[in-house]
Amino acid sequence: MRHILLLPALLVFGMTASPVRAADIAVILSAEVDAYEKTLRGFAETVDHRIVAEYDMAGDFDRGQRILAEIRSEVKPDLILAVGIWALQVIVREPLDVPVVFAMVLNPPTIIGSEPRNITGASMNVPVDKSIQILEELGPEVRRIGVIYNPTTTGYLVKTAGEAAQERGLELVAREAASPKQAVQAVNALQTEGIDALWILPDETVLDPTVLEYALLSSYRYKVPLLGLSERQAEMGALLSVSFGSSQDIGRQAGELANAILEGGVTGPIPYTTARTLRVVVNLKAAEKLGVEIPESILAMADTVIR
Repeated sequence: MRHILLLPALLVFGMTASPVRAADIAVILSAEVDAYEKTLRGFAETVDHRIVAEYDMAGDFDRGQRILAEIRSEVKPDLILAVGIWALQVIVREPLDVPVVFAMVLNPPTIIGSEPRNITGASMNVPVDKSIQILEELGPEVRRIGVIYNPTTTGYLVKTAGEAAQERGLELVAREAASPKQAVQAVNALQTEGIDALWILPDETVLDPTVLEYALLSSYRYKVPLLGLSERQAEMGALLSVSFGSSQDIGRQAGELANAILEGGVTGPIPYTTARTLRVVVNLKAAEKLGVEIPESILAMADTVIR
């Protein structure tokens, strides 16, 4: 467990703190990995307040609970930064009277729940409207976008995506799946119903290797473009992928949220953010096999082109 301990913290009421002097921040890292270190770097260079304690959970939930107990009893910060899903899970189980900002978390509503909490943060999620925009730019023949989802994981995301697609005159064709076996069946159902593109959501059920492999094979069999959510999926054969582009910038977003909270004037909950720096990968080999011509508008935004 690594930690830095400096000056005593201020007492915080609700989601605000006194702006008289710099507030104190405690940090919990889910693990000491490069992406999380970059996130913390981005946070530190953005936040206008002091990081007085820094801890590494090392992926150990029990260790995380001990860390949180020490933070509450000894550090008593004005705000806690939770980097990664494990750190956030530890905090969610223990009600806190100080605000929490998370970073590098996927699908935060599934962890935080629907009850009001003094928690917000910077998620790894790609804005759904950006993914839909890219699919729309493939051409006028893309009108029905297929998605498979587990309601307990990405039900909230499908609702938002459906509204975003409708605004663009597109239709989101969604099929539920509670297990990888059901997800494979859903892939078949979507293809036989006539979709124009298949969009992989950040859903553990769909991200099962068996499901991903089947979805990619189905994409080629039916000549239906597949939009993935990682460069690895594009390398495996997806036509396109869109993912968050910078863990350091997600840290900056978390720092901006922390500043807004600690500098006062915040009334009510602050919505979590989605990634604002994106990474787009285009697979021209897949395009050739699918008989799809990638528009210049998509090639212009691509960070990597697989030839």
